[in-house]
Amino acid sequence: AGGTIKVWYEDNPALTFTAKFDKIENVPLTVVYASSQEPRSGDASHLTDNDGSTIWHTMYSVTLAKYPHWVDFDASSVKNMKGFVYTPRTDSPNGYVKDFEIYVSMDGKEWGTPILKGSFVRNFEPQKVMFKEPVKARYIRFRALNEQNGNDFASGSEFSLIAE
Repeated sequence: AGGTIKVWYEDNPALTFTAKFDKIENVPLTVVYASSQEPRSGDASHLTDNDGSTIWHTMYSVTLAKYPHWVDFDASSVKNMKGFVYTPRTDSPNGYVKDFEIYVSMDGKEWGTPILKGSFVRNFEPQKVMFKEPVKARYIRFRALNEQNGNDFASGSEFSLIAE
């Protein structure tokens, strides 16, 4: 809900620290399209299931899908989008996304140019990315451009939208 936290040292109340936290809302998302997903084990819907043990993984068993890879999400109504959190898989570094682009759309058909381009650090931690300014849209596209290890596949454990 956001708010202010003030702490102090009991033996010396003059030593205080105050921090203000804005309200952050993680918006439920539905996957509406994935450019590639591994059958039976890497479904893109795993990115929004709130289960860190399931993953989205691009196809590798039947054929190897090549970059770029993307997943389109529906926020169910127009939101004031402020950023997102991408959590890589924690069981293996295979498919760790390195460079990415973010697109938004009002109708899920017209995407225009990316509103953000960036790179993730290579680790197992959730990667929180805030936009320079909020953007109004209903749909968001996460487009992976390459992988940390130079392989052709992408993966992820969770993807969540930060909105007002």
